[in-house]
Amino acid sequence: MRKRTHKPLSVAGRLRKNQEGMALLMVLVTVAILSAIVVDFVYQTRVNVQIAANVRDRLKAHYLARSAVNLSRLVLHFQGQVDKMTGGMLKLYQLIPIESDLARALTSGELGEAFGMEGIQLEEARGFGDFDGGFSATIEDEYSKINVNALESLTSIAAPVSAQILALIGSPRYQEMFEEPDADGQYSTPADVVTALHDWIDADNTADNFNPDVLIADPFAQAFLFQPGTAGEDARYDMLDDPYQTKNNAFLSVDEMYMIRGIDDDFMEEFGDKFTVYTDPSLLQNMTSVNDPVMLLSMLCMQPENMPLCTDQGLPQLLEVLALFFEFRNMMQMTTFMVPNNEAIQGFFSSMGPTLSASFLKNLAPFSDTFSVEAVGQVGDVSVTIRTVLKNTASGQEILYWRER
Repeated sequence: MRKRTHKPLSVAGRLRKNQEGMALLMVLVTVAILSAIVVDFVYQTRVNVQIAANVRDRLKAHYLARSAVNLSRLVLHFQGQVDKMTGGMLKLYQLIPIESDLARALTSGELGEAFGMEGIQLEEARGFGDFDGGFSATIEDEYSKINVNALESLTSIAAPVSAQILALIGSPRYQEMFEEPDADGQYSTPADVVTALHDWIDADNTADNFNPDVLIADPFAQAFLFQPGTAGEDARYDMLDDPYQTKNNAFLSVDEMYMIRGIDDDFMEEFGDKFTVYTDPSLLQNMTSVNDPVMLLSMLCMQPENMPLCTDQGLPQLLEVLALFFEFRNMMQMTTFMVPNNEAIQGFFSSMGPTLSASFLKNLAPFSDTFSVEAVGQVGDVSVTIRTVLKNTASGQEILYWRER
Protein backbone atom coordinates (compact mmCIF):
# COMPACT_ATOMS: atom_id res chain seq x y z
CA MET A 1 0.00 0.00 0.00
CA ARG A 2 1.32 3.37 -0.94
CA LYS A 3 1.97 5.66 1.95
CA ARG A 4 0.76 9.27 1.78
CA THR A 5 3.25 11.97 2.51
CA HIS A 6 2.58 15.65 3.39
CA LYS A 7 4.45 18.20 1.48
CA PRO A 8 5.94 20.90 3.67
CA LEU A 9 4.33 24.33 3.17
CA SER A 10 6.24 26.80 1.17
CA VAL A 11 7.28 30.12 2.63
CA ALA A 12 4.41 31.82 0.81
CA GLY A 13 1.93 29.30 2.19
CA ARG A 14 3.11 29.72 5.74
CA LEU A 15 2.90 33.50 5.38
CA ARG A 16 -0.62 33.27 3.98
CA LYS A 17 -1.70 31.02 6.89
CA ASN A 18 -0.20 33.39 9.43
CA GLN A 19 -2.05 36.28 7.80
CA GLU A 20 -5.33 34.39 7.99
CA GLY A 21 -4.76 33.72 11.70
CA MET A 22 -3.88 37.35 12.32
CA ALA A 23 -7.01 38.49 10.46
CA LEU A 24 -9.16 36.17 12.59
CA LEU A 25 -7.55 37.52 15.77
CA MET A 26 -8.11 41.10 14.64
CA VAL A 27 -11.76 40.33 13.88
CA LEU A 28 -12.22 38.77 17.33
CA VAL A 29 -10.55 41.74 19.05
CA THR A 30 -12.61 44.19 16.99
CA VAL A 31 -15.86 42.35 17.84
CA ALA A 32 -14.91 42.31 21.53
CA ILE A 33 -14.14 46.03 21.55
CA LEU A 34 -17.32 46.89 19.66
CA SER A 35 -19.35 44.68 22.01
CA ALA A 36 -17.88 46.46 25.01
CA ILE A 37 -18.58 49.85 23.43
CA VAL A 38 -22.16 48.86 22.59
CA VAL A 39 -22.79 47.44 26.09
CA ASP A 40 -21.34 50.60 27.70
CA PHE A 41 -23.39 52.79 25.35
CA VAL A 42 -26.58 50.88 26.16
CA TYR A 43 -25.79 51.07 29.91
CA GLN A 44 -25.06 54.79 29.78
CA THR A 45 -28.22 55.34 27.76
CA ARG A 46 -30.27 53.49 30.37
CA VAL A 47 -28.60 55.44 33.17
CA ASN A 48 -29.25 58.74 31.40
CA VAL A 49 -32.86 57.77 30.78
CA GLN A 50 -33.29 56.88 34.45
CA ILE A 51 -31.63 60.11 35.56
CA ALA A 52 -33.89 62.07 33.26
CA ALA A 53 -36.92 60.19 34.62
CA ASN A 54 -35.84 60.89 38.20
CA VAL A 55 -35.31 64.57 37.43
CA ARG A 56 -38.73 64.67 35.77
CA ASP A 57 -40.37 62.89 38.72
CA ARG A 58 -38.57 65.09 41.23
CA LEU A 59 -39.83 68.20 39.46
CA LYS A 60 -43.35 66.78 39.50
CA ALA A 61 -42.98 65.84 43.18
CA HIS A 62 -41.70 69.33 43.96
CA TYR A 63 -44.78 70.96 42.48
CA LEU A 64 -47.08 68.43 44.13
CA ALA A 65 -45.51 69.35 47.48
CA ARG A 66 -45.98 73.02 46.58
CA SER A 67 -49.62 72.23 45.83
CA ALA A 68 -49.98 70.71 49.29
CA VAL A 69 -48.43 73.85 50.80
CA ASN A 70 -50.78 76.09 48.83
CA LEU A 71 -53.82 74.04 49.84
CA SER A 72 -52.62 74.25 53.46
CA ARG A 73 -52.29 78.01 53.15
CA LEU A 74 -55.86 78.20 51.91
CA VAL A 75 -57.10 76.17 54.90
CA LEU A 76 -55.08 78.34 57.30
CA HIS A 77 -56.48 81.50 55.72
CA PHE A 78 -59.98 80.31 56.51
CA GLN A 79 -58.76 79.19 59.93
CA GLY A 80 -57.87 82.79 60.68
CA GLN A 81 -61.36 83.91 59.68
CA VAL A 82 -63.03 81.19 61.75
CA ASP A 83 -60.91 82.02 64.81
CA LYS A 84 -62.49 85.47 64.94
CA MET A 85 -65.93 83.88 65.26
CA THR A 86 -65.17 80.86 67.45
CA GLY A 87 -62.25 82.06 69.56
CA GLY A 88 -60.05 79.32 68.15
CA MET A 89 -62.25 76.44 69.24
CA LEU A 90 -62.85 75.20 65.67
CA LYS A 91 -59.64 73.67 64.29
CA LEU A 92 -60.25 73.49 60.53
CA TYR A 93 -56.72 72.24 59.86
CA GLN A 94 -57.46 69.20 62.00
CA LEU A 95 -60.77 68.47 60.28
CA ILE A 96 -59.84 68.96 56.61
CA PRO A 97 -57.39 66.40 55.23
CA ILE A 98 -54.73 67.93 52.97
CA GLU A 99 -54.17 65.19 50.40
CA SER A 100 -54.34 64.54 46.69
CA ASP A 101 -57.31 62.18 46.94
CA LEU A 102 -59.43 65.05 48.27
CA ALA A 103 -58.18 67.29 45.45
CA ARG A 104 -59.12 64.66 42.88
CA ALA A 105 -62.56 64.25 44.46
CA LEU A 106 -63.07 68.01 44.32
CA THR A 107 -62.02 68.33 40.69
CA SER A 108 -63.69 65.19 39.37
CA GLY A 109 -67.14 66.12 40.64
CA GLU A 110 -67.41 63.12 42.97
CA LEU A 111 -67.67 65.35 46.02
CA GLY A 112 -70.21 67.58 44.31
CA GLU A 113 -72.37 64.58 43.44
CA ALA A 114 -72.22 63.42 47.05
CA PHE A 115 -73.71 66.78 48.08
CA GLY A 116 -76.24 66.85 45.24
CA MET A 117 -74.34 69.35 43.07
CA GLU A 118 -74.15 67.51 39.77
CA GLY A 119 -72.75 69.31 36.81
CA ILE A 120 -69.84 70.93 38.64
CA GLN A 121 -66.83 69.10 37.22
CA LEU A 122 -63.60 71.04 37.26
CA GLU A 123 -61.77 68.17 35.58
CA GLU A 124 -63.11 69.46 32.26
CA ALA A 125 -60.88 72.50 32.75
CA ARG A 126 -57.36 71.78 31.60
CA GLY A 127 -54.95 70.88 34.39
CA PHE A 128 -57.48 70.26 37.14
CA GLY A 129 -57.05 66.86 38.74
CA ASP A 130 -54.85 65.57 35.92
CA PHE A 131 -51.55 64.71 37.59
CA ASP A 132 -49.38 61.73 38.38
CA GLY A 133 -48.40 60.81 41.91
CA GLY A 134 -49.87 62.27 45.05
CA PHE A 135 -49.37 64.75 47.87
CA SER A 136 -50.26 65.18 51.52
CA ALA A 137 -49.58 67.68 54.27
CA THR A 138 -49.81 67.89 58.04
CA ILE A 139 -50.37 71.15 59.89
CA GLU A 140 -49.31 71.87 63.46
CA ASP A 141 -50.04 74.87 65.63
CA GLU A 142 -46.69 76.36 66.69
CA TYR A 143 -48.40 77.59 69.85
CA SER A 144 -48.72 73.97 70.94
CA LYS A 145 -44.92 73.96 71.43
CA ILE A 146 -42.49 75.62 73.85
CA ASN A 147 -40.84 78.80 72.59
CA VAL A 148 -37.20 78.72 73.75
CA ASN A 149 -36.88 82.46 73.06
CA ALA A 150 -39.38 82.99 75.91
CA LEU A 151 -36.54 82.19 78.36
CA GLU A 152 -35.46 85.81 77.88
CA SER A 153 -38.98 87.18 78.20
CA LEU A 154 -40.72 88.60 81.28
CA THR A 155 -40.05 86.58 84.42
CA SER A 156 -43.76 85.70 84.62
CA ILE A 157 -43.27 83.92 81.26
CA ALA A 158 -39.63 82.81 81.50
CA ALA A 159 -40.12 81.07 84.86
CA PRO A 160 -42.98 78.74 83.83
CA VAL A 161 -41.27 78.08 80.48
CA SER A 162 -38.09 77.07 82.33
CA ALA A 163 -40.11 74.87 84.68
CA GLN A 164 -41.91 73.21 81.77
CA ILE A 165 -38.66 72.48 79.94
CA LEU A 166 -37.28 70.93 83.14
CA ALA A 167 -40.45 68.86 83.55
CA LEU A 168 -40.21 67.76 79.91
CA ILE A 169 -36.54 66.78 79.58
CA GLY A 170 -35.98 65.97 83.26
CA SER A 171 -38.55 63.18 83.31
CA PRO A 172 -37.12 59.92 84.76
CA ARG A 173 -37.78 58.19 81.44
CA TYR A 174 -35.03 60.34 79.85
CA GLN A 175 -32.52 59.97 82.67
CA GLU A 176 -30.20 57.72 80.65
CA MET A 177 -29.89 60.42 77.97
CA PHE A 178 -28.09 62.68 80.45
CA GLU A 179 -25.96 59.95 81.99
CA GLU A 180 -23.98 59.55 78.76
CA PRO A 181 -21.60 62.14 77.27
CA ASP A 182 -22.76 64.08 74.24
CA ALA A 183 -21.05 64.02 70.84
CA ASP A 184 -18.33 66.34 72.18
CA GLY A 185 -17.67 64.16 75.22
CA GLN A 186 -19.28 66.58 77.68
CA TYR A 187 -21.84 65.77 80.37
CA SER A 188 -24.88 67.97 80.99
CA THR A 189 -27.89 67.87 83.28
CA PRO A 190 -31.39 69.10 82.32
CA ALA A 191 -30.68 72.24 84.38
CA ASP A 192 -27.44 72.75 82.42
CA VAL A 193 -29.41 72.63 79.18
CA VAL A 194 -31.91 75.26 80.40
CA THR A 195 -29.04 77.48 81.57
CA ALA A 196 -27.20 77.07 78.25
CA LEU A 197 -30.33 77.95 76.28
CA HIS A 198 -30.72 81.17 78.25
CA ASP A 199 -27.00 82.00 78.02
CA TRP A 200 -27.24 81.65 74.24
CA ILE A 201 -29.88 84.37 73.90
CA ASP A 202 -29.20 86.76 76.80
CA ALA A 203 -27.20 89.94 76.26
CA ASP A 204 -24.34 89.39 78.74
CA ASN A 205 -21.21 87.25 78.43
CA THR A 206 -21.28 85.56 81.82
CA ALA A 207 -22.77 82.17 82.62
CA ASP A 208 -26.05 82.26 84.54
CA ASN A 209 -26.59 81.11 88.10
CA PHE A 210 -29.74 79.03 88.04
CA ASN A 211 -31.35 77.10 90.91
CA PRO A 212 -33.78 74.53 89.50
CA ASP A 213 -34.98 73.36 92.93
CA VAL A 214 -36.25 76.83 93.86
CA LEU A 215 -37.91 77.17 90.45
CA ILE A 216 -39.67 73.80 90.69
CA ALA A 217 -40.98 74.66 94.15
CA ASP A 218 -42.73 77.78 92.83
CA PRO A 219 -42.48 78.42 89.07
CA PHE A 220 -44.84 81.43 89.19
CA ALA A 221 -43.21 83.62 91.84
CA GLN A 222 -39.61 84.04 90.69
CA ALA A 223 -38.51 87.64 91.03
CA PHE A 224 -35.06 86.85 89.62
CA LEU A 225 -34.80 83.63 87.67
CA PHE A 226 -31.34 83.77 86.02
CA GLN A 227 -28.61 85.63 87.91
CA PRO A 228 -25.37 86.63 86.14
CA GLY A 229 -22.43 84.59 87.42
CA THR A 230 -18.69 85.13 87.24
CA ALA A 231 -17.65 82.46 84.71
CA GLY A 232 -17.65 83.11 80.98
CA GLU A 233 -20.50 81.81 78.81
CA ASP A 234 -18.09 80.49 76.19
CA ALA A 235 -16.04 78.27 78.52
CA ARG A 236 -17.75 75.02 77.46
CA TYR A 237 -17.59 75.95 73.77
CA ASP A 238 -13.92 76.95 73.90
CA MET A 239 -13.07 73.33 74.75
CA LEU A 240 -14.47 72.00 71.47
CA ASP A 241 -12.33 70.97 68.49
CA ASP A 242 -14.03 73.75 66.52
CA PRO A 243 -14.69 76.42 69.20
CA TYR A 244 -17.29 79.17 68.83
CA GLN A 245 -18.98 81.83 70.94
CA THR A 246 -22.51 82.16 72.24
CA LYS A 247 -24.84 84.18 70.03
CA ASN A 248 -26.32 86.56 72.65
CA ASN A 249 -29.39 86.95 70.50
CA ALA A 250 -32.66 85.16 69.84
CA PHE A 251 -32.90 81.80 68.07
CA LEU A 252 -33.91 82.14 64.43
CA SER A 253 -34.72 78.45 63.87
CA VAL A 254 -35.12 75.31 65.94
CA ASP A 255 -32.13 73.79 64.12
CA GLU A 256 -29.97 76.38 65.88
CA MET A 257 -30.50 74.46 69.11
CA TYR A 258 -27.87 71.98 67.89
CA MET A 259 -25.30 74.64 68.86
CA ILE A 260 -26.24 74.40 72.55
CA ARG A 261 -24.15 72.27 74.88
CA GLY A 262 -25.97 69.14 75.97
CA ILE A 263 -28.11 69.08 72.82
CA ASP A 264 -27.24 66.50 70.18
CA ASP A 265 -28.98 64.24 67.66
CA ASP A 266 -30.52 62.04 70.38
CA PHE A 267 -31.91 65.08 72.18
CA MET A 268 -33.37 66.62 69.03
CA GLU A 269 -34.84 63.33 67.85
CA GLU A 270 -36.71 63.07 71.15
CA PHE A 271 -37.61 66.72 71.79
CA GLY A 272 -36.98 68.71 68.59
CA ASP A 273 -40.64 68.74 67.53
CA LYS A 274 -41.68 70.08 70.95
CA PHE A 275 -39.88 73.42 70.61
CA THR A 276 -40.45 76.50 68.49
CA VAL A 277 -38.93 79.94 67.98
CA TYR A 278 -41.67 81.47 65.83
CA THR A 279 -44.42 82.37 68.30
CA ASP A 280 -44.79 85.44 70.49
CA PRO A 281 -42.26 84.99 73.36
CA SER A 282 -44.44 87.05 75.70
CA LEU A 283 -47.11 84.31 75.72
CA LEU A 284 -47.25 80.72 76.88
CA GLN A 285 -48.75 77.95 74.78
CA ASN A 286 -52.29 77.64 73.49
CA MET A 287 -53.63 74.75 75.53
CA THR A 288 -56.56 74.15 73.17
CA SER A 289 -54.10 73.15 70.42
CA VAL A 290 -51.96 70.70 72.39
CA ASN A 291 -52.38 67.19 70.98
CA ASP A 292 -49.15 65.70 72.33
CA PRO A 293 -49.60 63.72 75.59
CA VAL A 294 -45.94 64.27 76.50
CA MET A 295 -46.36 68.03 76.14
CA LEU A 296 -49.54 68.05 78.22
CA LEU A 297 -47.80 65.90 80.83
CA SER A 298 -45.02 68.51 81.09
CA MET A 299 -47.67 71.24 81.56
CA LEU A 300 -49.20 69.37 84.48
CA CYS A 301 -45.93 68.24 86.07
CA MET A 302 -44.40 71.75 86.08
CA GLN A 303 -47.03 72.77 88.63
CA PRO A 304 -46.13 71.95 92.27
CA GLU A 305 -49.68 70.93 93.15
CA ASN A 306 -49.42 67.99 90.76
CA MET A 307 -46.00 66.73 91.85
CA PRO A 308 -47.41 63.72 93.80
CA LEU A 309 -49.01 62.54 90.56
CA CYS A 310 -45.71 62.90 88.66
CA THR A 311 -43.80 60.44 90.83
CA ASP A 312 -43.25 56.79 89.94
CA GLN A 313 -46.20 55.87 92.15
CA GLY A 314 -48.62 58.48 90.84
CA LEU A 315 -47.65 58.53 87.16
CA PRO A 316 -49.82 55.55 86.09
CA GLN A 317 -52.89 57.35 87.44
CA LEU A 318 -51.91 60.59 85.69
CA LEU A 319 -51.35 58.81 82.38
CA GLU A 320 -54.81 57.28 82.68
CA VAL A 321 -56.26 60.76 83.25
CA LEU A 322 -54.47 62.01 80.13
CA ALA A 323 -55.85 59.13 78.07
CA LEU A 324 -59.37 60.00 79.27
CA PHE A 325 -58.82 63.66 78.46
CA PHE A 326 -57.83 62.99 74.86
CA GLU A 327 -60.79 60.63 74.53
CA PHE A 328 -63.02 63.44 75.82
CA ARG A 329 -61.38 65.96 73.48
CA ASN A 330 -61.69 63.73 70.40
CA MET A 331 -65.30 62.86 71.17
CA MET A 332 -66.20 66.55 71.53
CA GLN A 333 -64.48 67.38 68.25
CA MET A 334 -66.25 64.53 66.46
CA THR A 335 -69.69 65.54 67.70
CA THR A 336 -69.48 69.35 67.72
CA PHE A 337 -66.42 69.99 65.49
CA MET A 338 -65.13 72.12 68.38
CA VAL A 339 -62.37 71.47 70.89
CA PRO A 340 -62.77 72.23 74.62
CA ASN A 341 -61.76 75.73 75.73
CA ASN A 342 -59.47 76.50 78.65
CA GLU A 343 -62.32 76.51 81.16
CA ALA A 344 -63.54 73.10 79.98
CA ILE A 345 -60.00 71.71 80.12
CA GLN A 346 -59.49 73.09 83.62
CA GLY A 347 -62.82 71.66 84.75
CA PHE A 348 -62.03 68.22 83.34
CA PHE A 349 -58.68 67.95 85.10
CA SER A 350 -60.02 69.35 88.36
CA SER A 351 -62.66 66.62 88.41
CA MET A 352 -59.98 63.97 87.83
CA GLY A 353 -57.33 65.17 90.33
CA PRO A 354 -54.69 67.36 88.56
CA THR A 355 -55.01 71.12 88.89
CA LEU A 356 -54.06 74.02 86.63
CA SER A 357 -52.68 77.12 88.31
CA ALA A 358 -54.52 80.38 87.73
CA SER A 359 -51.12 82.03 87.13
CA PHE A 360 -50.48 79.53 84.37
CA LEU A 361 -53.90 79.92 82.75
CA LYS A 362 -53.82 83.73 82.63
CA ASN A 363 -50.65 83.75 80.53
CA LEU A 364 -51.79 81.21 77.94
CA ALA A 365 -51.95 82.39 74.33
CA PRO A 366 -55.58 83.32 73.54
CA PHE A 367 -55.10 82.71 69.83
CA SER A 368 -53.02 80.85 67.25
CA ASP A 369 -51.67 82.60 64.20
CA THR A 370 -48.49 80.66 63.46
CA PHE A 371 -48.47 77.15 61.98
CA SER A 372 -45.93 74.71 60.61
CA VAL A 373 -46.72 72.74 57.46
CA GLU A 374 -44.94 69.59 56.37
CA ALA A 375 -45.91 68.80 52.79
CA VAL A 376 -44.85 65.71 50.83
CA GLY A 377 -45.13 65.23 47.08
CA GLN A 378 -44.46 61.79 45.64
CA VAL A 379 -44.18 60.45 42.09
CA GLY A 380 -43.10 56.85 41.77
CA ASP A 381 -40.15 56.26 44.07
CA VAL A 382 -39.23 59.95 44.21
CA SER A 383 -40.51 62.16 47.03
CA VAL A 384 -39.95 65.79 47.98
CA THR A 385 -40.69 67.19 51.43
CA ILE A 386 -41.23 70.88 52.12
CA ARG A 387 -41.37 72.17 55.67
CA THR A 388 -42.53 75.73 56.16
CA VAL A 389 -43.79 77.95 58.97
CA LEU A 390 -46.60 80.37 58.12
CA LYS A 391 -48.06 83.23 60.09
CA ASN A 392 -51.52 84.68 59.48
CA THR A 393 -51.35 88.48 59.50
CA ALA A 394 -53.83 91.28 58.89
CA SER A 395 -52.46 91.71 55.38
CA GLY A 396 -52.20 88.02 54.45
CA GLN A 397 -49.66 85.33 55.29
CA GLU A 398 -46.00 85.63 56.11
CA ILE A 399 -43.51 82.81 55.47
CA LEU A 400 -41.17 82.58 58.47
CA TYR A 401 -39.28 79.43 57.46
CA TRP A 402 -38.89 77.30 54.33
CA ARG A 403 -36.85 74.18 53.78
CA GLU A 404 -37.03 71.57 51.03
CA ARG A 405 -35.44 68.16 50.95
